[in-house]
Amino acid sequence: MTTRRAIAVPSSIVLALALAGCSNGMKKTFGLEANPPDAYQVGTLPPLSLPPELGQLPAPNPGQPPTQEVSAAQQGSSVIAPANALPGNGQPASAAGQAFLNQAGPAPQGDIRAQVNQNAAVSSKSGNFVDKLMGDNPAAPPVVNADEEQRRLQENAAMGQPVTKGATPQESSASPGLWGRFLNWF
Repeated sequence: MTTRRAIAVPSSIVLALALAGCSNGMKKTFGLEANPPDAYQVGTLPPLSLPPELGQLPAPNPGQPPTQEVSAAQQGSSVIAPANALPGNGQPASAAGQAFLNQAGPAPQGDIRAQVNQNAAVSSKSGNFVDKLMGDNPAAPPVVNADEEQRRLQENAAMGQPVTKGATPQESSASPGLWGRFLNWF
């Protein structure tokens, strides 16, 4: 009986450790699983600098972050800011950059964002009884017919013409209301 107990206790401990080692928490605890740093929180520290006179150092604020340190979020947003992506007013674009911009097509209108927001607001507006009776709002923006537009672009490419040649095929989502259908009978 004692030999069974002598075998059962160590084997149960080994079994418990083996099962605990299979869990993610134990793998991290024992260093069996990689724990990489968060890519969005990694940043470089600013270089050390000394003032001309050491007596002019500001008093330290315990517990406060360094005054010269920029957070990783601010560094990331400054890297992907549109002002940094395209050359500024005084900087001419490189030859490759200018070729890319020429290939992208004409510059959008200045108020394009306002137009897109207005069109989205108009198209998402649910109609009331009068709108259903009279028909959809006539100011609803037309929608590009994707199949016809693809066919037009393929024809232009086959003929060696620019993509801007020809009118963009559009389909109106407006449907005649009850009153419009009634008048169409006559």
